[in-house]
Amino acid sequence: MINIGFKNRYKVLHFTNEIGSYIVGGMATFINQLYTHHTDEIGFVHFYNSDEDLSLARYPGQKNILAVSYDELDRLKELSFDIAVSHFYFFDFLINEEILQDKPLVYIVHSVPTTEPYDLRDPFGGNHLIKEQFEKSCRRADVIVNISKSEQKKLTTIYPSLEPKTHMIYNGMDFQHPTNQYQRKEQSQKHFGFLGRLDHRKGLLETVKAFRGLNAHLHIACGNEDPFYLNQILSFIEAADMGDKVHFHGWCQGERKESFLQFIDALIVPSLYEPFGYVVIEAMSHQTPLLCSNSGAFTEITGNHPYMFDPYQPETIKDCIQYFQNDSTENIQLHTMALVERLPLFTSTRMIDQYNQLFNNIENSLLEKGVLLT
Repeated sequence: MINIGFKNRYKVLHFTNEIGSYIVGGMATFINQLYTHHTDEIGFVHFYNSDEDLSLARYPGQKNILAVSYDELDRLKELSFDIAVSHFYFFDFLINEEILQDKPLVYIVHSVPTTEPYDLRDPFGGNHLIKEQFEKSCRRADVIVNISKSEQKKLTTIYPSLEPKTHMIYNGMDFQHPTNQYQRKEQSQKHFGFLGRLDHRKGLLETVKAFRGLNAHLHIACGNEDPFYLNQILSFIEAADMGDKVHFHGWCQGERKESFLQFIDALIVPSLYEPFGYVVIEAMSHQTPLLCSNSGAFTEITGNHPYMFDPYQPETIKDCIQYFQNDSTENIQLHTMALVERLPLFTSTRMIDQYNQLFNNIENSLLEKGVLLT
């Protein structure tokens, strides 16, 4: 265990495997927002593999963090807290009263871990271990937080009995609220961008296929998380002779991401399903025109947005791109600014306030029951 300004006791203790630049997915963005705005009564336990070299520089700060390797889980019994918050079904080892000490458990479900699309008769696609881990955390949780209404509906459709203890809080993030009216770039709406992980659920291959025959370029900012999937994409590009219209920019973070969002004429987010989707918020905050799928939480975030498509119907991606290309400057400006007006729903301040209220409600409920908080 590595103590990074970690105290003896916390009101709320978050358990996560993503924090700082220890990133797997969107959960790290969420955790980093929590950390940025946290008070000293809130702590963070970061789980890591024992063969991993830790660097203090990769953490978002130098206080209230405890790094625990998976070989040291027995020492979790030493922790003192009033409310535990788990962020991943894989942490089912926390469901141990020697660790939880009969304290309230909040389980934040960043994504119900089903296949996409899922079959209600077997939503986990035969993966019984994931099913058991997920159900174990859900059963023990006193409160289950979903990060969008679509995720809440998905969870309660699969497990109706869980509905009474579900709670919905939208994710949020820090951003500079745009102050200038959107000005359409002096370009011919030919340069579209994709920004995200290389994962088949993100719909990149379907998007590449949609660009065949279009008078447009696709700029891809991603890593190489799935080499097999990348080979599929590269093989299609070569077979379709599209090397001159599909461009790879590598993984973009920080200033590179800023430049990417400013360069493209529109961002395409073709995910087959997204429980939330921070990348949509980022595009909105940069006043980058947005084309996205109508899956998951996207319709909640964007409202009545006209540039949407069905990711399971690839031809609708091409139709949406052509519709955008042919739309007027006035309409694009109108729809882009309509998205900007929705940003206050997804600020970090709003999110933090709602979580603080939830934790206070749990604490007050315990006090009303005469439970002594240590």
